[in-house]
Amino acid sequence: MLFAEKGLRGVTTHDIARRAGVAAGTFYLHFTDKRALFREIMEQSLESLRITMERASATAPDLAAAVRANVTALVDFAEAHRDLVRILFSVDSDAAAVSAAVLDELATGLAAVRRQRQQAGQASPDLDASVLSQALVGMWARVVAWWADDPTRAPRDAVIETLTRIQLEGTQPGPRTGMEDLPS
Repeated sequence: MLFAEKGLRGVTTHDIARRAGVAAGTFYLHFTDKRALFREIMEQSLESLRITMERASATAPDLAAAVRANVTALVDFAEAHRDLVRILFSVDSDAAAVSAAVLDELATGLAAVRRQRQQAGQASPDLDASVLSQALVGMWARVVAWWADDPTRAPRDAVIETLTRIQLEGTQPGPRTGMEDLPS
């Protein structure tokens, strides 16, 4: 995928047309410029990810199961679509503005789900849903981009467990129960 290989800045519309096997003019019948194509790819990718995460957590019996299902779906998506992840979470400065807008859409959807869970008494009302969703999307984007770039950096299960626990418990150790010192 050209955008994954060269970034938005490094790709020309002629490159895109050549790769697609069409004349450069044909490209402009469908898109106004390469940014429009880039945004379309990102929006479709994000929609696919959103649906995947929504389906994964739809039958979760509680918040913890829903969080784990969402994180697992996110990591599965990253593993299966490394090129798309490179595009979605690119650090290319030209792509960053488009990426930010698309990630804001994901955060808005997460905030709506969080508010529903808060109203149903399934999630703590102590955290602002919009702030939480922005924090989660930022964390997910950075960790998933880092991991998808080189999956040997951390085992897949460690990525899922860490992201899940950070979301559910924060980063501080839980209270000691005294049970930790008992022989197993």
